[in-house]
Amino acid sequence: MINELVFMEIRLIRAFCERYRMRISQANQLFIQYNIWDYIESCYDVLHMNGDEYNLNDICSILKQKGVVL
Repeated sequence: MINELVFMEIRLIRAFCERYRMRISQANQLFIQYNIWDYIESCYDVLHMNGDEYNLNDICSILKQKGVVL
């Protein structure tokens, strides 16, 4: 399961960077600051059944709710 989780995290941060034209280091800072990595890990059982696009939209919604302007 750990490999699948890591692959999901890589896919999601890359998709996030593409969508918002951001470097991985910048996106990683956001993901750390707003606990997105923890969210992905704690909700993996549910998230892995959704597509990456759905999960990416979910992450963006969480960040916006926390006041991040994307």
